[in-house]
This record gives sequence, C-alpha cells and structure tokens, in this order.
Amino acid sequence: MLEVKADALAAEGRDDAEVARRAAARDAAAWSDIFDRHWNAVFGFVRYRLRGAAEAEDIASQVFEVAYSRADRFDYRGVPIEAWLIGIARNLVRDHIKKLGRRGFEEELVEAVAPPDADGIAALELRQDLSRAMHALTEDQQTVLSLRFLLDKSVADTARLMNRSEDAVKNLQRRALAAMQRALAGSAYAGGDL
Repeated sequence: MLEVKADALAAEGRDDAEVARRAAARDAAAWSDIFDRHWNAVFGFVRYRLRGAAEAEDIASQVFEVAYSRADRFDYRGVPIEAWLIGIARNLVRDHIKKLGRRGFEEELVEAVAPPDADGIAALELRQDLSRAMHALTEDQQTVLSLRFLLDKSVADTARLMNRSEDAVKNLQRRALAAMQRALAGSAYAGGDL
C-alpha cells in the first residue's frame, strides 16, 4: 500500500514538472490542466477570506492571470504548483483587503437581510465570532487552518503546500487552534453553552 502511494506521488511529481515546463512555455493545454486541477482549491482558499462569492471568484481568477503572466519565472523544484497558486492568492487577498481598508471599508459578515429566526441569528453570530478569531491569527496560522479544515488537506499536503515539514505544520496548527480557543474563551463557547 505504501509502495503504491509512493509510486503515485513520484508519478504526480514527474507530471507536475512536465506541466510546469509546458506552462512556462505558455502551452494552452498545460494551463487548462492547471486551471482544472487547482481552481476549486484556489477559490475555496480565497472564498473563506472574502465576503462574497463574486468577489472571491474575481480574485481567484486573478490568481490564474498573475500565474500566467509570471509563468516564465516559476522555477519548479518539487514545490507543487498548487502551493505557488495559493501563495499568489494569499498576496492578492491581502492586497485586496488593504485596499478596501484604505477606502474606509469595514469587513461585514452580516448579509443585507437579517436571518428570520433565532437559529439563523445564532449561526450568524457564531460565524462573526469565528471570523474575528481567525483574523486575530497570524497569516501562517490562518493559512494552515484554511488548508487543513476548509480545504480538507492532509498534514502531508499542507506541509508540501506551505513548504514546511509535517511537524512544523502540526505545531503551527496546534498554536493556531490554541489562539482560536483563547479568542473565543470569553464567550458562551468556552462553557459549551451552544
């Protein structure tokens, strides 16, 4: 079983190297393959950090535009293409949020129409509390939690995407979850009242 997985990873690595080489040469089929393989992960990563799906879709599309424009500078050395794309996404999201902040925009999680029932209000309050707690984390902590729990990546995949060891990812995840717990400690969540 372990041999099969190792062979699959080696084949995937060779395939990624070939796709990266073709992408650097602006091969349309390679870019189509990159888009098909990585759109969901990039969109999910961006969507979690931004308010609306349309806004997230715009930024996720920009990720692929930036990647295409910089393809000749991408140096594939065993680092997954997805890690490169997530790095671009992280930078674009950060720039987008800074730009909104300069315009005086305060991030809103409340939709235009209030939820009609108490359960909807509780869910909205939980989402706001979790969002505040997430935004209090470092960028690396936000990234590790996003990859592990929102995109459902394994520790090994997360380590590869973040270019860190598995132990480093586990420690970063542990510290991030502890920081989330501290951020939520003053609320009803600490006592299990939900």
